Amino acid sequence: MSDSLSKLDSLSTKELFKTALSANMTVIAGTAIVGAFFYQELGEKLILWIVSITLIACSRILIAKLYTIDQSYNFRRLSQRRWRDLYVTTSLLTGTAWGMLIFYLTPEAGPIMVSMMYIILAAVMAGSITVLTVVFSAFFAYVTPIFLSIFILSISMPAKQFLYISIASVLYYIFILSAGRIVHKRFTQNFTLHIENDELISKLHEQIIQKQIAQQELMDYQQQLEETVEQRTRELSEANETLLDEINERLRIESNLKHIAHHDTLTNLPNRLLLDARLNHAIERAKRSHRHVAVMFIDLDHFKNINDSLGHDVGDQLLISISQRLMNCVREGDTVARLGGDEFIIIIEQVQDIGDLDVLLKKIMKVTSQTVSIDDHDLSTSASIGISIFPDDGSNAEQLMRNADAAMYHIKENGRHKYHFYTRDLTATAYDQIILETDLKRAIAGDQILVYYQPQVCLKTRKVVGVEALVRWNHPDLGILPPGQFLPIAEKTGLMTKIGEYVLTTACEQIVKWKQMGLPIETVAVNIAGDQIHHGSLVEKVKLTLQRTNCDTSWLELEITEDFIIKKTKKAITTLQQLRDLGISLAIDDFGTGYSSLSYLKQLPINKLKIDRSFVGDINNDMEDATLVQAIIAMGKSLNLVLIAEGVELNSHEIFLSAHGCEYAQGFYYSKPLPAEEIEKLYRDKDRDQRKNIKLISK
Repeated sequence: MSDSLSKLDSLSTKELFKTALSANMTVIAGTAIVGAFFYQELGEKLILWIVSITLIACSRILIAKLYTIDQSYNFRRLSQRRWRDLYVTTSLLTGTAWGMLIFYLTPEAGPIMVSMMYIILAAVMAGSITVLTVVFSAFFAYVTPIFLSIFILSISMPAKQFLYISIASVLYYIFILSAGRIVHKRFTQNFTLHIENDELISKLHEQIIQKQIAQQELMDYQQQLEETVEQRTRELSEANETLLDEINERLRIESNLKHIAHHDTLTNLPNRLLLDARLNHAIERAKRSHRHVAVMFIDLDHFKNINDSLGHDVGDQLLISISQRLMNCVREGDTVARLGGDEFIIIIEQVQDIGDLDVLLKKIMKVTSQTVSIDDHDLSTSASIGISIFPDDGSNAEQLMRNADAAMYHIKENGRHKYHFYTRDLTATAYDQIILETDLKRAIAGDQILVYYQPQVCLKTRKVVGVEALVRWNHPDLGILPPGQFLPIAEKTGLMTKIGEYVLTTACEQIVKWKQMGLPIETVAVNIAGDQIHHGSLVEKVKLTLQRTNCDTSWLELEITEDFIIKKTKKAITTLQQLRDLGISLAIDDFGTGYSSLSYLKQLPINKLKIDRSFVGDINNDMEDATLVQAIIAMGKSLNLVLIAEGVELNSHEIFLSAHGCEYAQGFYYSKPLPAEEIEKLYRDKDRDQRKNIKLISK
């Protein structure tokens, strides 16, 4: 770890001094321009400033030159850290010199002159980001004196606008430091990758040397063997035939070992090692002939189900059959390889027209979909294929393989049993996904997860009787994100349970606070994710949360989606019954989107049905939606369930629902989801104009 940090410091120091000459020449040029601009206003007293900053810049250039010389002698004069600290010190002096410029302004200086001075100093701070953030201490030492000069001068001025300028300078300073920190992190990441690459190259070099030694030993041994053979031949001519047989056997074994090293043991297809060699050869050949190379990444759909249900022997026989079919699809000069598992690679060389690949791809899709009979089992599978093209989608084997893989996974996520050519959006989307996953992990630890509340209104009394807790993400760069933009990521990365527990705790604490304030909010509804039921002991966690927050069970309502309950029937019913026994109200969310039957609903210990917003939105225009909503209301009443409609956005929606017996509603017609403070404001505020979209009647 310490060795990696030392290498990282070394790389950052080298990069800092690498840009020193151009950076300081820019400082000298900027000094000359600033001096020429302000000379008429500030006169000869500016000459001392110009001389001092020029001397400092020249000394920085000299330090960089001496560093380069000392580097060639393996730092006999000073250590790298001492050289870097020296440069950081001169950065502080340079920043201080720039900061002193503002104090040359006379009280008679006009607003334009003062504004230009602020702009120049702000530009100097911003310009240092690209050259000094590689060593963040140098960047900090450079910009901080400039900021302090601006801040001190601004706050010392009596005019009110200078107070605003001082505030703006603080914000700009924070922004500059944040931007510098981000760029510094990018430098650090790049250097880390560079160090890792060097280490990998070093390890590979050692392996090559070891291999060469082994080969040399083998050659020496072979030479020794040949000498022994010659000697034995001369001495024992009668044993010549037997000895030749032994040599031939050894050569056969060596040939077999070479074949095994380059081929898959199950299918006898080329493995990854031979595949890379052939793909590199195909790329070089395509460069000379100005043609294309196609890389097809093939993955068998649902192969794991066959392995799990029928055993690995059947799965292996299926792979052998598929490999033979793939071989029959391609030309003799093309390559079919197996990467492992159910993944195959096909290299098509000398492609003149990319459109010709469609015929081959359709043929592959057909042969991989045909039934295979193995041990009295008629097996049917299919393939998802991603294709990348040289040189359009990559200039080397690694890029082509990676992009073909990305295209294949795009098919996996969008229905399978298709083929798709790579596009740049696939890797860009994957990168954005990774970044968002990383940010989400930080968000949970960094208090960026927010809970908003949407009022639920009684259609008879038109009073707010409850609220639904809805999660939001206050992303530092993207702002407030709705759940649809990050909850799917949370489900994939296993973060859903943590987010769900946080929302549950926050909602319970909030309803207790509202009860203490005397607000007439009866319940708070919290959505429970499938992961919380499937992977965690939900009942125990709910009990513990209620105890910690002093929340009464009658104040809490839990919502579970209809789709999850259907998929997890036995466990879902058991868990829901345990929650119901605690006295907690239960609701099925998004009702109507699944396939629940009346008999199935009777088994569930629920109190409420929430009609999905997709049916409510078109009840005025779509007769099928209107009929379906009426049927859901009738079914709910037959089971003595409370009914609440989501997505109410128009008065006509409210009239329809109320007329057909729906008791409660929520939606933008009443209020959008609001922070807890805004909910409290609705109750405190008596002015109808400030209530706008919600019909709130205080008790």
